[in-house]
Amino acid sequence: MGFTTPCFIRKNTPELRKKLEELGYEILNSGNTTLDAHNYDGNGSHKSIEEGRAIITSYGNLYGVIYDIDTVTKKGRIDCGTNEELFLAIAALRDDSNYMQWFIADSILSVSYDDSIGNDHYFTEPKGIMFFWDENWDNATIISGRYHKATVDELIEHFKGKENHHD
Repeated sequence: MGFTTPCFIRKNTPELRKKLEELGYEILNSGNTTLDAHNYDGNGSHKSIEEGRAIITSYGNLYGVIYDIDTVTKKGRIDCGTNEELFLAIAALRDDSNYMQWFIADSILSVSYDDSIGNDHYFTEPKGIMFFWDENWDNATIISGRYHKATVDELIEHFKGKENHHD
């Protein structure tokens, strides 16, 4: 399957595009332009990626650059405002992996993992804590406890106030 939650952010930077690519997204493009209905200038050419006012993700693994934000908001995608952390957290949601996503401990978690030189480590995470699943969690064993992938609403609540969010 793959990414599950289309969203967009009201900014467009090379750093954000790079982070999307690190998550596994690919830009829908040809050369230096995105090829979607939102960047066609009506005169037979496409605008450059850098001219975009926003970045949008879609179901699947593609992202594009948007030039007219009003055309997107009506399509059911989540508007992350200018909040980069919220945008990346929602864009990372997928149904075939835990990597690079946020989780919430439903009970105390007891966790063990081996580091790169073979040392065993044990720790606990308290109930209710939100944690980010990175390469350390990929190599960890949860000995006891329950957790769930953070929902869109939980992500919005966690990241609200970091920057403006538009519903």
